[in-house]
Amino acid sequence: MFNYVSDNKNNINNKVSIDLEKILMPLWKEFIFGGHLFALGAACVVAMCSLLFDLPIGLDLLVVVYLIFYPIYLYDYTQGVTDDLLTNSARARYLSGSKKTYIVVGGSFAALTMLFTHFSNSMTMFLGFIILVLGLLYSSYFKQLTKKIIGFKNFFVSSVWALLVLFFFYYYSIPITNAALIIAGFVFTRMIAIQILFDVRDIEGDRKNGLLTIPVVLGNHKGFELLKGLNFASIVLLVISVYFGLLPFISLSFVPIMFYASNYIKRVRGSMNNYVYYLLAALEPIIWFGTVFFGSNLSQLMVLV
Repeated sequence: MFNYVSDNKNNINNKVSIDLEKILMPLWKEFIFGGHLFALGAACVVAMCSLLFDLPIGLDLLVVVYLIFYPIYLYDYTQGVTDDLLTNSARARYLSGSKKTYIVVGGSFAALTMLFTHFSNSMTMFLGFIILVLGLLYSSYFKQLTKKIIGFKNFFVSSVWALLVLFFFYYYSIPITNAALIIAGFVFTRMIAIQILFDVRDIEGDRKNGLLTIPVVLGNHKGFELLKGLNFASIVLLVISVYFGLLPFISLSFVPIMFYASNYIKRVRGSMNNYVYYLLAALEPIIWFGTVFFGSNLSQLMVLV
């Protein structure tokens, strides 16, 4: 009798586990493959700027940034489904046949227009739509320029991310400082490294399509050495800037990022077909915010002590 009760409980637990998996797995796939991960990362970049420069930020800006980057990445992933069958088959299968992309793009334009009209000014609206349009044109136009210009797509994508820092200042009509330009440079350098790492995964497809990405031109070995150099350079930039008083001391919260990045670079190099390790790189913009948030709260605790 007791064995029957035990088996019945196990069956109930197994059913609950299966039902929970059925609910969570589609949400997880949508978050990772649907463009939400990088949209959240973009929102974290402007939140990070708020902490670094001790400036207030509203929910409206976070929503605006999310609505700019979500359609950009969803559109790019949808356009690249065919190429992804070779390098990222899980995402390709998930997005294959999806009809929501144009609805998301159109809805984002409409929602952004209302948000800009209510919360900001025409100049900021113009800049926001420039970022959105450039991002949408990436897969259909700018990506192809990489067939003629080495590493163009790396510089293009990284520039769009660096613009986020300046967009934060424009949105609130705050003069752009040297510190803002340095942080934009930091974001640019970090995103260049992340994009090069993604190109390591896509090297066969890029070579087949004639794209002159940095790993295709340099090869994997030199590509990974360049990643190490960029990782080191991004931290040196911050340390020197803090030393000369160009950035607040809290900027040193980014230093652990160097060790985090070194870890996932090493993992990717050891297993270049393991998608999980590339996911660690994709999470980095979110971790930027986390390190600064932790550092700012730690400094406040130290003052209290």
